[in-house]
Amino acid sequence: MYQVKRLLVGLDMSEMDEKLLSYTSGLVKLFGVEMVYFLHVAKSLDLPKKVIEKYPDLMAPVDEALERDITAKVKKHFTSECEYKVEVREGNAEDKILRWADQKEIDLVVMGRKRELRGTGVLPGRLAKTVHCSLLLVPESATDKITRILVPVDFSKTSSMALDEAIFIKEATGAEIILHNSYRVPSGYHLSGKSYEEFGEIMKSNAYEDAVEFLQRSGLKASDVTIELNLDEDDDPAELSYAMAEEKNADLIIIGSKGRTGLASILLGSVADKMIQYDSKIPLMVVKDKKANLDFLQALLKL
Repeated sequence: MYQVKRLLVGLDMSEMDEKLLSYTSGLVKLFGVEMVYFLHVAKSLDLPKKVIEKYPDLMAPVDEALERDITAKVKKHFTSECEYKVEVREGNAEDKILRWADQKEIDLVVMGRKRELRGTGVLPGRLAKTVHCSLLLVPESATDKITRILVPVDFSKTSSMALDEAIFIKEATGAEIILHNSYRVPSGYHLSGKSYEEFGEIMKSNAYEDAVEFLQRSGLKASDVTIELNLDEDDDPAELSYAMAEEKNADLIIIGSKGRTGLASILLGSVADKMIQYDSKIPLMVVKDKKANLDFLQALLKL
């Protein structure tokens, strides 16, 4: 299982912070987290010289005040007994989070995903493409309890990482795992003499066999999970997976960052990328191979 011992939680001084603090409290208990960094990145205040001379108090250090406010909020809404540290930095949020995740060897970055609250949802989408560790996006409507986990799979190694994470949560909480795969009918199906519908059934049967073999690699039987298979007629597996998560009232979606090379793993795959773009009300965890990504980045730096 991908170990989650060090968390980085992005706070923006909005109402979303309360949800993130509450949700993170549950994650600490679930994973046995050892250290949490609560990071707020403030935009730099670049004022004209004349304005600074007229209003010198505007340039007074604000880091201490922000840190006090955030610390008070953390003490009120973060209920787990775990070592934590509040950090306030100034500058570009994406850059600061990436650097902090690297320097502090973070295993999971937790970010809010806003639908109604003020603020944009651009940063989490950009961050997911570049951060080397796993990422969890928590919408404002998320519940802290996890009872059903949807795992979209293509039976690859990265899908196995996502399934292993779901297994760990299942063992800790008793949550149901819904394994979802979408299959397609090949364009040359008519050469077999079968109708579209007939070949669709053949592909569905093959997908089920693949699912059973995939589960066996993680020590599971078909009866240990709920297997859901969908015919993908529009080449949009992300949409099918999200629709299935809504239909099954999933509390969490876990997907692996697909890629056969280190670079592809860092940049995400098309399915994970698209699911991040959805205006979702379901928490989404993108699991990355942290060690492989770091090794790949280090190799690039040596070129």
